[in-house]
Amino acid sequence: MKTLSKTRERFYWDPLRSDVEKWCRECHACGARKGPKTRTKGRLQRYNVGAPFERMVLDILGPFPVTTKGNRYVLVLMDYFTKWPEAIPIPDQEASTVAE
Repeated sequence: MKTLSKTRERFYWDPLRSDVEKWCRECHACGARKGPKTRTKGRLQRYNVGAPFERMVLDILGPFPVTTKGNRYVLVLMDYFTKWPEAIPIPDQEASTVAE
């Protein structure tokens, strides 16, 4: 730790290391400069799909401002085989609405 070595060059006290580590952990300016911690990502997996509609993916986007037809969300569906996307406006994200 660079801060610890610089502090040791000029000062000494008994719990110096733990005090410097605590100071660095709690320093808001230091945390802002370091940025967010990188998270480990899962490995991508290949899905073998042999026919259209064998595997589908869906996602719900929103909430957006309410349209004139009362829709507030967008249901996005995609077929893994053809990569064909469909976007369908829906009023809510209830299971019964998505199932329709």
